[in-house]
Amino acid sequence: MEPNLQNNQRSGGYTLIEALVSSSVLLIGIAAAASMSLAMVTQEEMNERSAKAFTYLDNAARLYQMGVEPADINNLLPSEPVVLSMSYSVRNIAVTGLGNVPATTITMVYKPSSATGNSGFQRWTGGDKDVTRSESIEVIRSNSFVSEPLPRVVHYTP
Repeated sequence: MEPNLQNNQRSGGYTLIEALVSSSVLLIGIAAAASMSLAMVTQEEMNERSAKAFTYLDNAARLYQMGVEPADINNLLPSEPVVLSMSYSVRNIAVTGLGNVPATTITMVYKPSSATGNSGFQRWTGGDKDVTRSESIEVIRSNSFVSEPLPRVVHYTP
């Protein structure tokens, strides 16, 4: 009997081409996940820096509402590297029944990215190093001075 050459079935293994294609698809998926995680870390850092800047702006607004003069606010607040500048535009708003109410527009310029270089080969891709953002809020002061000292907790026992 002669062996049947047409009925020769291949064995159950994978060919070299199939292994290369499947490993390439797997490598593309891993690279995409790594890229996404870098983008998420960058966005998280930018959100943290923005939150610090907005807290700083809120503290300046509260000091103004308490009666601190705008010229003194920047000296009272601790330095924050995220905030590049704070400016105040003081004016009076005429309110019916109340008269002139002191108000100010506080404008803050801050740097949301900590990048030290523009994105590129072997650099952090946190965005352009020169990007700044500015935010402004309108703050109204009910009294132009603090009439009595703020309450202090001398001793606290739970």
